[in-house]
Amino acid sequence: MMASSLKEINWSDLSEAIPSFMASVVMGLIYNISYGIAAGFIFYCLIKIIEGKVREIHPMLGVVTIGFILNFIVLAIL
Repeated sequence: MMASSLKEINWSDLSEAIPSFMASVVMGLIYNISYGIAAGFIFYCLIKIIEGKVREIHPMLGVVTIGFILNFIVLAIL
């Protein structure tokens, strides 16, 4: 069911396709929807930073992404 939504992704725009694909893959491999969403957010922000389009990242998305990264760091330490 989740794989059927992959056909609706705009694969010509990799800055949108890669985070969507990674979110789906992480959800499927880890069996956790929130970690999949976190992976999508993190990859979206990373791609926008790499492309030099930092201004396209909404401030709230940046804050949530930093929160997800901090959460993963804390989970890795504990």
